[in-house]
Amino acid sequence: MVQQETLSVFGLGKLGTTMLSCFAHKGWKVIGVDVVQDNVDAINEGRSPIYEPKVNELLESNKERIQATTVAEYAVINSHASFIMVPTPSDGNGLFSTKYVEDVCENIAKAIKIKNAYHTIVITSTVLMGDTARIGKMIEDVSGKKMGEDFGLAYNPEFIALGRIVMDFLNPDMVLIGESDERTGDFLESIHNRLTDNDANVYRMNFYNAELSKIALNSFCTLKITFANTIAEICEKLPGGDSEEVLKAIGSDSRIGTKYLNGGLAYGGSCFPRDNRALFYSAKKFGVDMLFCKHTDDLNDYHKTARICELITDLMAEKETDNLAILGLSYKEDTPIVEESTPIEVIKLLSVNGIRITIYDPAAMEEAKKELGENDHIQYADSALSCIKNQSVCFIATPWEEFSELKANDIFENMNKNPIILDAWGILPFQRATSIAWGVLPFQRATSIRDEKNTLNIRRIGKNYK
Repeated sequence: MVQQETLSVFGLGKLGTTMLSCFAHKGWKVIGVDVVQDNVDAINEGRSPIYEPKVNELLESNKERIQATTVAEYAVINSHASFIMVPTPSDGNGLFSTKYVEDVCENIAKAIKIKNAYHTIVITSTVLMGDTARIGKMIEDVSGKKMGEDFGLAYNPEFIALGRIVMDFLNPDMVLIGESDERTGDFLESIHNRLTDNDANVYRMNFYNAELSKIALNSFCTLKITFANTIAEICEKLPGGDSEEVLKAIGSDSRIGTKYLNGGLAYGGSCFPRDNRALFYSAKKFGVDMLFCKHTDDLNDYHKTARICELITDLMAEKETDNLAILGLSYKEDTPIVEESTPIEVIKLLSVNGIRITIYDPAAMEEAKKELGENDHIQYADSALSCIKNQSVCFIATPWEEFSELKANDIFENMNKNPIILDAWGILPFQRATSIAWGVLPFQRATSIRDEKNTLNIRRIGKNYK
């Protein structure tokens, strides 16, 4: 069924473009707004200006319901509600800058000043406690209209992960609405009821509680990840230690749960690190010292740098090599984002120490080059196989599906004899064995190495192999 309302989306980055494509997919007419003409042109041509699975297909199949513009007034006058999804970058104090949100809201306020109909404004960008109320007052001052009577305002953040934004957007665990008034909350809840494919719980509250709920949830996830990684480190020191067994048992308790409870690499990306820091600093404004946020951040940095580098250099010493292959550069699979990713930090530290590193990622090579710059100790490969060619040690840092499809033959034919792979996420099909020799598992031996003894050693974070 085609929806009656027309929705406008301000900000055509990863989240905004995905939001726009999902609205159109569910039958709404949508107007995208961005200050970058290239983004606007891409949307109007029915193609995605960003890399995110499934978005391009949704834009192509629903382009008759989508248009984009750089003119905010046009979008507001011709839509019933405006969703704001622009960056809120961290400032020097660890808090979020709302400059871009305020710029958009000022333009929307100027438009609703001349608009007779009621308009709903939805801030989806992550903000901190007190920001939405302050911005609402600014909209009233600029527009001369009254919030809750002439326009509605809501804080409605999304809980998504890059690489699966479409799935998360259409199937949220819950919907969080901070509302200026009941009418606005009712309208926004009706939008989500028609948008989502699942039966997600809807939580409606005031601005302050919604702002705290969003930032606190992300901060708790960082705490859980860091706890799991610390348990994994302990297991590496225990006789027969295995964090997979320990954390599986812990996670089976309904008070804890299994999500984000896996011993692996440190968290990274553009949300978790900064959200955790922002909760620490924003809580201080209210006289609360959330020290666990600071400790979590410090521990995550340790797991991202010193600890993982020690694991890798130990394996290199075992093989008596100064060369290393790294598969995966993005902080997670299905995204090119390398912001605060563990492999990037590892590359920076190890290359400074003279280790020669060959790297490959299916989507993040260009972003990695920007981050790493020119370095004589770093070589960029054009495929997974060329990356591991003639290497004795390989670190699989990002669980891309492409890497999980590597066959034993691929590894034996390209890597040096008796190689070691540190499979951080256990994605190889033969991950559960400590070592794999021909004849032990059902892999066919290549004819060219029929008479050679060759053992592939698979190592996992959180296990003691001694």
